[in-house]
Amino acid sequence: MALNPPKYITTVRQLIYWHYAQLIAKAAGFKDNWGFVVSRYKKLASGDMKWSSSVRDHQKELDKGIICVYCGSAEKISMDHIIPISRAGVDQRIVKLLNSTDNCVCACKLCNSSKGGRDIFEWYGLDRLDEVPELVLSKFLKLAYEMHETQGTLDVHDPNLDGVLNIYDLGVVITNLLMKISGQSGKVPKVK
Repeated sequence: MALNPPKYITTVRQLIYWHYAQLIAKAAGFKDNWGFVVSRYKKLASGDMKWSSSVRDHQKELDKGIICVYCGSAEKISMDHIIPISRAGVDQRIVKLLNSTDNCVCACKLCNSSKGGRDIFEWYGLDRLDEVPELVLSKFLKLAYEMHETQGTLDVHDPNLDGVLNIYDLGVVITNLLMKISGQSGKVPKVK
């Protein structure tokens, strides 16, 4: 996964499409073929191409069996939230989204504990972004799109306010960020 997208990628929406185009290219065996990546990006951005359904992601996970998506272990399997529920903020729509199966993958207790309250990119770190499992990345990008669409932030240029648009902007929940900035507790209300 290329860390720095082209200069014409300036919004969350474009960044999600860019990373999904790279995922498509990798799955098709064209990982370093930037012409292919750009063509998939343009098709996604124009609506000529849609990403696979979350049902397909669930089927891919089931096909592998009940194993840790991160390390392949079949021992002590639990559910991991790709974007931690603790990041939901106070928007009940986001709480519901982050509590959905679209935000869950099978993980062994060791990986789940190691990841803790970090999102997948904070856990892997910048130097290991290419190691993020394709299934996790696919689910994350679709979830990030839906989350930003719900918040009305798909066309924002820097949701985490760090001065650069990158992968770390995609998991940002605006109400959680505002609560952190203001020093308020980030206690997540339960969905009924």
